[in-house]
Amino acid sequence: MSNQGIEAKRSIDKSSQSEWTARDTGWMFSHIGTGIGAGLLYLPIAAGSGGVWPLLFMILVSGPMVFLTHRGLTRFYLSSQKSNGDISSIVRESFGEKAGQCLMLVCFLSMFPVLLLYTIGISNVTESFLLHQLGWEGEVNRPLLVFLLVIGMMSLFCGSEQKLLKLISGLVFPLTVILLCMGVYLIPQWRMDFLRQEVATIDIIKTFLMTLPVLVFSFYHAPICSSFAQSYRRQIPELHQCISKTDQIHFKSALVLLLITLFFVLSCILALTPEQIEQAKAQNLPTLSILANQPSNRFFSGLAPVIAFVAILTSFFGFFLGTIEVINGFIGVGLEKFRPGQLTIPSCRPRRLSLFLVALGCWIAGVGNWSVLTILDAIVAPMMSIILFFIPVIGLYKSNALRQYRKPRNDIFVVTIGVIVVAGFLVSQILK
Repeated sequence: MSNQGIEAKRSIDKSSQSEWTARDTGWMFSHIGTGIGAGLLYLPIAAGSGGVWPLLFMILVSGPMVFLTHRGLTRFYLSSQKSNGDISSIVRESFGEKAGQCLMLVCFLSMFPVLLLYTIGISNVTESFLLHQLGWEGEVNRPLLVFLLVIGMMSLFCGSEQKLLKLISGLVFPLTVILLCMGVYLIPQWRMDFLRQEVATIDIIKTFLMTLPVLVFSFYHAPICSSFAQSYRRQIPELHQCISKTDQIHFKSALVLLLITLFFVLSCILALTPEQIEQAKAQNLPTLSILANQPSNRFFSGLAPVIAFVAILTSFFGFFLGTIEVINGFIGVGLEKFRPGQLTIPSCRPRRLSLFLVALGCWIAGVGNWSVLTILDAIVAPMMSIILFFIPVIGLYKSNALRQYRKPRNDIFVVTIGVIVVAGFLVSQILK
């Protein structure tokens, strides 16, 4: 083939990669769905007692935090020498065997507890719906209810990539529209005295620090970044073209996620009273369930629990994929060390074991109904901070392939926010 023919082919390939496709839309909604779930529903509870200033600070920080961190993490996954490398191989390749195993444990602790959290949340939402909206008589059999929910969710998310993307797109698009409409619907119920509420400076700082871990969680879709990177690396082998495509998807998903989430959170906070926020904390319920249980809110009584259910379900998807991948990595490392000779193990067996362990853990947590915000503050937030704020920046400066993407100003911002999130976690533990 002549040089002109080669250049023409490259130009066509590049043009086709820059075009927006239905697959790109599917992955964009997967990011939005993973980040728009339970964190969005619990964020108003965490942020509703400190006045308006912590909210304004969160709005300023959220945009660059969400985009830069998840974009950096996906670039880190794409920098692997193996185009089909999973989280385990990428982390060990970049940080060495021992450090890689420690970081794999951190990845696990940033994902698996969230699956437990989502199971608790979706079980409580379903039980509340049965009792308050459907008028269920008698006591709900919680172990059976949780079992059916866990099996149903895991069965739903074990299909092919194409089917999963269609499913998530079909759930997330109407979800974002409805959340936007709900935020608008709540406007007549806004309490303007919230905006005029006088709060001491120290309380503003304290609320901001203590809410940051929940804020990170509310937009967190890092578990899906590895599967996302693998999918596009298979389609676009050239690293920099692949990064260009994934950056484009991250920008659009972050923009939609921020606009919907921040408006909805602000609307919910202005429509809730301090007593209702405390009630949500005490009953371990998301914001929409509290609004639905008000006698005056007939519009919410049937719709809000369904929306809460779907929001948690879409978030469960991303963390489910990430958790299964990490557990498979642990099992794979174990088999490499302990299997004799050249004995090979079918890939389906580690996955089946991973699915069983995840299902068992989710069922136990759902039946036990552990405190959602306690799990988030004590375990998930610091682990998420390491994954989201520190590993991508360290990996960026360790990888020669990513040299051209080093931006000291952006990288310092990401690390600084990570330090503040960890500080917020420490403050929240001290003040308990």
